Amino acid sequence: MNQVKNVLRNIGGLRVGFLEYFIDSCWIKEFNEKDKKSIKNAKKETSKAKKILKNFGSLEILVCHQPPYGHLDKVNFPGVPKGWKGKHAGSKVILDYIKKYQPKYVFCGHIHEGEGKTKIGKSEVYNLGVAGHKILEL
Repeated sequence: MNQVKNVLRNIGGLRVGFLEYFIDSCWIKEFNEKDKKSIKNAKKETSKAKKILKNFGSLEILVCHQPPYGHLDKVNFPGVPKGWKGKHAGSKVILDYIKKYQPKYVFCGHIHEGEGKTKIGKSEVYNLGVAGHKILEL
């Protein structure tokens, strides 16, 4: 499958940024990760994601894998490890970007049980969960 990775596009006159999945270092703390290799990798990926989002600058639409931290990101899926239940699996990097740049729309997924819509400032955030699509009039 061909993936769109960390790319900025002009679609119908709208600036749309696509950010691939990355391991946010905030997860290391939230999920109490002890593996030094995982910690190092998460720090590296988080730094890369911050740079990509900074390079995107202001967007009308952000499409990203994971939701912003604390918004539509609670782990409650049946069968997850006991210590994960109710924890936030969103990204603080994405949350910080949304707060700063206020894209009109943010589309994410990752946490299927987090499906829904919320607002962060002026940004409408949609976790498409298991739905997989959203139709909007722009």
